[in-house]
Amino acid sequence: MTYCDTDTDFDAVSRHLRNKNLGVYPRRWTSMLKVAQRLYGRVARFRSRALRNAGWQAVVSEQIVENALILRHLKPSDIRVLDFGGYESLLPLTLSALGHEVTVLDQRPYPFKGPRLKSVTADIFQELPLSPESFDLVISVSTIEHLGLGGYEDARIPDGDRLGVARLWQLVRPGGRLIATLPAGQPTIQRGYRTYDEARLRGAFPPLDTVLWFKKDGRGGSWGAVDAAAVATLKYSDPFAEMPAEAVAFVVANKPLR
Repeated sequence: MTYCDTDTDFDAVSRHLRNKNLGVYPRRWTSMLKVAQRLYGRVARFRSRALRNAGWQAVVSEQIVENALILRHLKPSDIRVLDFGGYESLLPLTLSALGHEVTVLDQRPYPFKGPRLKSVTADIFQELPLSPESFDLVISVSTIEHLGLGGYEDARIPDGDRLGVARLWQLVRPGGRLIATLPAGQPTIQRGYRTYDEARLRGAFPPLDTVLWFKKDGRGGSWGAVDAAAVATLKYSDPFAEMPAEAVAFVVANKPLR
């Protein structure tokens, strides 16, 4: 099953590429900006016609379930939240708007700030300006699978995912939690990311209290909950494409109280 097909109106589907979570607008209109806007409109219309004529499909990424699962598993006690790898995400904005004290940890500087939102620009494998056991909740959405592979100009480190998780675990207070999402499927490394079956997942994390699996049928399929067996031998149909993931694992580890 797919979310839509080529009989659906292309223009109606393409409007959803603008998710309206964030917009960038001019403070004033200059002559150069007016010319650029006209050119942009013409190029966009030309691209839409070309894409429609070439044949198209809608691809819904794993974020359709990832962010929703994070929000579903929040607790009132999750006051201090660390988002590891949130540079490209608006989830920290959402969490801070909901009243959480959010810190974004990424080796790239997070572009937003607010009264309950700050960022730390640092490499997870270097000394961090963060106190151990200082967060109620540490989250990481589709980031850990990249650690140690050099895809983001970071260091190449064997078992980088396991070592990175260990560093994050040190930041969780006793009684707190680590929550993460990762691409699921037959264990492999491709285009700078790993995919995980249950054995590989449990080898990279401390004891897990919750493991949920979601899968879609092909790149254009619809997402749904499955069991571990359904993803254990999964090979992505186009692993080097944009938004290649066809399955995702959602994990929760609870840190014991002393």
